[in-house]
Amino acid sequence: MKYSLLSTFILCPLLLSACGGSGDDDPVMPERGNGQVNSWQGDGFKAYKSFAVQTANHSDILAMDKTNNHISYDVTQLPHGLGESKGRIVSTDNNGKSLDEDVTIRSYRGFHASVFETSRPKTVMQDMVRAGSSAGLRGWFIQSTDFLPNSGIFVYKGTAFNNNPANDAVLNYTIDYGRRRGSGEIAAAGEHGRLVLEEAPIRYYSDVIGGVTAANGVKGGTVSGSAEGTYNLGIAGPNAEEIVGDAIYGGSTKEDHVLNFYGTR
Repeated sequence: MKYSLLSTFILCPLLLSACGGSGDDDPVMPERGNGQVNSWQGDGFKAYKSFAVQTANHSDILAMDKTNNHISYDVTQLPHGLGESKGRIVSTDNNGKSLDEDVTIRSYRGFHASVFETSRPKTVMQDMVRAGSSAGLRGWFIQSTDFLPNSGIFVYKGTAFNNNPANDAVLNYTIDYGRRRGSGEIAAAGEHGRLVLEEAPIRYYSDVIGGVTAANGVKGGTVSGSAEGTYNLGIAGPNAEEIVGDAIYGGSTKEDHVLNFYGTR
């Protein structure tokens, strides 16, 4: 089965998004992909010709080439499940100046969806670093669920994490597919308290993951509990086996902190 790569791409402050298309007989997300990008969205990427997130041995995990309108990814470079590895961010701006920086990459690789976050860069792409935030570069890969179950209540269990291992926490999220509603929570850990992912409608969005990736899920759900904010969630796999998303919360703008999350039923 051949998958098509997402035809649009967004880079908002330290957030990337890529996607594999759906298929009838391939049970998992494609582990590698190449494609042409028809449009580049987001002001942040305008200053760069290219950049990539790589492993320590210079293998691309996610690479963008704006000059040639090309994007590629290789999820096999990430460890299965929750993992941590050494990596690099490399970039070339529109003036031809190239920079690279060693980073730590924390990730969760599933069968139908994966997400990673780097440590906060100190030299590369400083115009993209949000003041007051410790977030790094975040990337998403998802095989979205085309047809949701018509009924049933599914409980997804997994992990919420960011680039600080102390913040790793238990995720529980329940979706009532008959009502098309979902809600859950992230347990307290490290620098954050318990976060409530309030009940929200489950429906199709053209921009639910990373502001561009199309999937069924939740967009802009309310976060409450120890802090206020919003959460986004995409449903992955041919039978809605997995969820992937993020909770953005805290600070004066309610978006100074972020937890990525992954769950399976």
